[in-house]
Amino acid sequence: MLPNASLLRRAAAAVTLIALAGASMPARADTITLHNGDRLTGRILHMSPGTLTFETTWAGELKIPRYELRSIETDKPITVLRERARSTERVMLEPAGPGQALLTPAARAAAAASTQEEGGAQAQLPAAPAQPAQAVQLARLRYLNPKPEESGEGVSYAGRATLSGAFARGNTASDRIYAEGDLGARAHQWRYALNGKLLQENDADGSIVSNWLVSGNFDRFLDDDAFLYARASAERDRFRDISRRATLGAGYGRQLLQTERTALSVRGGLEMISVRRLEGPDDTSPALGWGLNLSHRLDLMSAELFHDQRGFRTLGSDAHLSLRSRTGLRVPFVSGLTASLQLNLDWDDKTPAGRRSLDTTWLLGLGYAW
Repeated sequence: MLPNASLLRRAAAAVTLIALAGASMPARADTITLHNGDRLTGRILHMSPGTLTFETTWAGELKIPRYELRSIETDKPITVLRERARSTERVMLEPAGPGQALLTPAARAAAAASTQEEGGAQAQLPAAPAQPAQAVQLARLRYLNPKPEESGEGVSYAGRATLSGAFARGNTASDRIYAEGDLGARAHQWRYALNGKLLQENDADGSIVSNWLVSGNFDRFLDDDAFLYARASAERDRFRDISRRATLGAGYGRQLLQTERTALSVRGGLEMISVRRLEGPDDTSPALGWGLNLSHRLDLMSAELFHDQRGFRTLGSDAHLSLRSRTGLRVPFVSGLTASLQLNLDWDDKTPAGRRSLDTTWLLGLGYAW
């Protein structure tokens, strides 16, 4: 039985009305206005003292200098940290004149929305009134959606693991596996970093290389740039006649650069080095230690250039120099997976006869970052 033509016409009209109503509803998004008059809609991801990170559907993430901003409007509460404030607050932002924003506390904004939805007088405001809205200069807003290390509320964690290998069968039979992992945590006044790596090589006769290293450091910030640190490491390297080498040290460091894209820190201090050798004499001696950490994110594919360096020079008549570094490029491609090209350099001027002081290793591997 065919449906009635009148019924079909009514259904089509209802569908049309629903579509028009949906089209007439404004898309919910944050809006920023620049001094040149341009208006951008999207989502505010983060704002630091120098840069606003803004996500759009048509251009992805944009990095906009703060001096370009004229006004900001949000469609839902956002976390704000004002200049010289001790804690964050959840507010709605609206324009309040050039270079100004009206901050409406989230509780008051929610109460006002509830009042409108329930018919004004029928809705009751909370017994404890929310703080009033307040107009402030945009320059007084130090951060929007601050990270834990910026707000002092909580801890942020980051880590990565990388694996590369080679397996040969046929006229020769050999296996080579290199694994490396990093874990870091950052709070407002401290941070720590842990690192470990393992190199295992085997041929038809068995294991020929089995080297490993674990290290860690803890930094306590004195202000935004200066920090005191403690660090330790333990390693084994049979080719260098090292059954176990342990280091323990402390010193002073500076965060020379910390922006959305670039981080650079240096450190230096005193260390104690204890070496147990497979064949040669054991040794324990004080040393001068140093370190350098550099990372820079590129616009192209959000790739990251990095360079980590650590070294020490022992003190005394039998002084020797040891230096270790990692330099490379990491490229994220999907769901936390990364591809990396890395050069490892290990220099030690106290090696057994017949062994070179410098080891270089090129690594092309896959990793996972979180």
